[in-house]
Amino acid sequence: MVRGWSLVLCLALASAGGFADAVSAHLNTVGGATNAIPEGYVPPLVSNGSLCMLVDYLGGQAQCSYVNMTPTIFWEGRRYGPPNDQLIPFGHFETDVFADGQKLAVPSSWTQTLDTKSARVTCRNEYGNGLVVETSVFTPLSRDLVVIKKRVSSSRAAVRSARVTFNYRFTPQGSANKPPKRVVSACAWNEAHRRAEYRFQADAHRPSDGMIAVFADKPVTAAVDGQAAALTSEFALEAGKPAEVTFFLLFEDSLDGKDFGGRAASLQAAALKEGYDGLFAGHQKAWGAYWAESYVHLPDAKLETAYCTAQYHLRANATRWSFPVGIFNSHWAGRFFGWDEMFCYQALVSSNHRDIARRGPEFRFAGLKTALYRAAHYGKAGTYGARYPWETLEDGAEAAPPGFWMEHVFHMSNIALAAWYQYQYTDDADYLAKTGYPVIKECARFFLANMVYESPDGGMFIGKCTDLERLGPARINPFMTSCGAIYTLEAAARAASVLKADGAEAAAWDRAAAKLRASLPVEGDRYVPYAGCTDESVASLGGLFPYPVFDETEVRQRNAVYHYVQNGRAFGNMYQMGQSVCAWYLGWMAAALAELGDKTEPGKLLDEAASGAGCFGEMFEINEAKVSRTPWFATASGNVVYALNQMLVQSREERILIAGGVPETWKDYAFKLACHGNLAVEVEVKGGRLARLMLLPGDADREQRRTLVLPAGLIEGASLNQAAVKEVTAQGGNKRIVIVFKGRTEVIRGN
Repeated sequence: MVRGWSLVLCLALASAGGFADAVSAHLNTVGGATNAIPEGYVPPLVSNGSLCMLVDYLGGQAQCSYVNMTPTIFWEGRRYGPPNDQLIPFGHFETDVFADGQKLAVPSSWTQTLDTKSARVTCRNEYGNGLVVETSVFTPLSRDLVVIKKRVSSSRAAVRSARVTFNYRFTPQGSANKPPKRVVSACAWNEAHRRAEYRFQADAHRPSDGMIAVFADKPVTAAVDGQAAALTSEFALEAGKPAEVTFFLLFEDSLDGKDFGGRAASLQAAALKEGYDGLFAGHQKAWGAYWAESYVHLPDAKLETAYCTAQYHLRANATRWSFPVGIFNSHWAGRFFGWDEMFCYQALVSSNHRDIARRGPEFRFAGLKTALYRAAHYGKAGTYGARYPWETLEDGAEAAPPGFWMEHVFHMSNIALAAWYQYQYTDDADYLAKTGYPVIKECARFFLANMVYESPDGGMFIGKCTDLERLGPARINPFMTSCGAIYTLEAAARAASVLKADGAEAAAWDRAAAKLRASLPVEGDRYVPYAGCTDESVASLGGLFPYPVFDETEVRQRNAVYHYVQNGRAFGNMYQMGQSVCAWYLGWMAAALAELGDKTEPGKLLDEAASGAGCFGEMFEINEAKVSRTPWFATASGNVVYALNQMLVQSREERILIAGGVPETWKDYAFKLACHGNLAVEVEVKGGRLARLMLLPGDADREQRRTLVLPAGLIEGASLNQAAVKEVTAQGGNKRIVIVFKGRTEVIRGN
């Protein structure tokens, strides 16, 4: 693979006088000549939250390295045990195409498109003699199936025949013709089912038996050699008449039930019956339901495209358990960080993807018993709380290697925050009682029993721990961790009040939170990461994001934010490397500034994040010319989505702040996003004036009261729904509108 002449096509173009085209914002197309790839190219992600892979510009998985990632199929939850708890690699596929007996090797030109709307990757490779090979790859959301369609066409009658060979190898790179380590696999051709069939046994963290099946929708000849299977389809070519064949990779194992053989037969029969078109129609419908839950349209085409890719990434990365950093061995082997999963959770829930988002809190509830045992006194429950692992496996076990990161405790706050947010956004009291509050309560108990210290004068503070890793180990009373503890204790007390439970403990939680607020580290007129800190740190924003402990009126927090924005660029990465600010931190800063009502900086910061995105709009952990790490980094995707959502709408109990962080230069935009209380809001702005504002409650029979706060200039000339609006007042440069409503309600329509 060489880097040379290439063409990157950005198809999300702004329409004249309006926001970016909603369709093209989902299309990310990259192109090149021969085997040259654009600088920084990483293949696009194909995933359903179970099977996960990168697919290259030839429509396969050639074993090349892209930012330390080699295309491989991974299957979430299928992993080895200690010492590294890596995901088992489930092989890779490539395709050879022959025309009139000659192998098509290097294309004269190529394009590759990630369509985030339909969650499909397509490739077009042009060769001599008018030959074109097109590939389409997707994996249905609810099936462990990879669908690969190959279409061959020629514009010249001289080319009479074509042959397509699909090669699947259940073989890690560099391991000859052997299965992955600690896996026994036998492959044979099953004539009855017309498939190459791998029967395997994995001596893994959770031992399993399983099957991989390779089959096609057209007649094939097959060759099996050890762990390699090749299926070949031959057909005549006529000028202008494409020929096509679809190959399938099917995965089933005993972790989903003992009858994996029967399930495999049923899935194969369904795939062949539905065919490519039927499967893709169902796939589009499932993804369409996801996209219908929310939308954002912007006048900034580049940012909207990055936002759409991030939304695609969040759904594609949503496993049946929770949200890992990525389902790759290069991404901490798909393990679950209570810290990182919250950033994905916030983005999903604020985007009105509540049923997907709830997987996070439900995963933590499922692991509560293990977390309780970790903190218990020889297994005896008490008020010691739960201690969740820093890196969690699917069964709730710890998987982090030893290191000072093991002394983090702020992930406990993130877990509690997600559990509480789920209630705030859904108003689901049954969820709170059975799932959310048990998690929040034990996180609060953990802090009070293990981390809150009392000084001789009666004050309280957080003991030594690791705050953000750049700040080093053993920091006493660190600002961000303390804000997380405050938020957890206050959320627990509020949840207890809602449920009328644990009154005495709730009072103790409130008392401790108040004392912790009073002890937060301050220097001069601003909060600091910890007393005596000489470094700048994004942790000093922690009382606004990730923990909304303060609002825009807290001067010391405001000063800390702007101090970091002005002075912290050299500390803008998680690690001590690189020269820029990583997308994760840019989203973090933008979210905090949006909370302060800043209309200038959040948009600039997110534009910077979008400018640093990869070829397909994907976020990296770090992406610079000299330092590039972890493409398709879900934590950054989460922060970018959440920050943009916060710019557009913020929920603060019964208040809804509209366009609080939107730049004055944005004259045309629209969105549908979630608010607290089982409510969504739909807004359209044209020419800098509000054209429409709808409230969309989940419960049409419940009467609700909300206070809308909007920039005054936004509603000039707008018509209010006088039947629902109870009060309109001025508030600085904003208008404050009190509304009482039931069911779908149009609050404002522009003239």
